[in-house]
Amino acid sequence: MSLSDDEVALKIVVVGNGGVGKSSLIQRFATGLFTQEYKKTIGVDFLQRSLSLAGISINLMLWDTAGQEEFHSVTRAYYRGAHGAVIVYSRDDPESFANVEDWKKRVSNECGEIPMDGG
Repeated sequence: MSLSDDEVALKIVVVGNGGVGKSSLIQRFATGLFTQEYKKTIGVDFLQRSLSLAGISINLMLWDTAGQEEFHSVTRAYYRGAHGAVIVYSRDDPESFANVEDWKKRVSNECGEIPMDGG
């Protein structure tokens, strides 16, 4: 979504299994704060970060989605309109890495082909 020639807003969804650190990653990136306390995301949370790149003001809208199975039908609706996705897994949870392709398919089913990064 483009606001003007020198201002851009981008919706980025962050997906992955529950408990892998999506919320902590987004909070650290958006606010500089980090907490090790685990708090389950219910549905979706939203943070944003503004930055400037090559003279262009970029407003990143970061959508933190719940990874637990019981929220999948709700969170899929939040994928729509995304410009990109970050797929998060934990080195301590091999199943979360094994599910990266499933997460990619879920996002692609709602958004089509958008840039995605798993890591």
